[in-house]
Amino acid sequence: MSKWCRAEIMIIRQCAGTMTTESIGRLIGRTGAAVRARARMLGIKLYLRGDYHQSAKYHQEDIELARDLHQKGINRRDIARKLDMPMSAVNQFVYFERRVV
Repeated sequence: MSKWCRAEIMIIRQCAGTMTTESIGRLIGRTGAAVRARARMLGIKLYLRGDYHQSAKYHQEDIELARDLHQKGINRRDIARKLDMPMSAVNQFVYFERRVV
């Protein structure tokens, strides 16, 4: 078991939320399991967020645009048409039923 250097930990902190543990491990020459264990020990959350989340259907900038347009008084149906989203998705985003972590 080799000692972790400060640069490796900084890379884990910077890549957390945007890269998988396996990708981070390849970047620093460690296994995904080692990266997960070290991150857990340091209290770093590794789950993917926003555009990087595996279930993300819409880009974060599109979600923010939908919210901005709604705040400016534009009809939700027009927003859905403009952004090519179903009305249900627009409703979830503008009424904050769905939030990005």
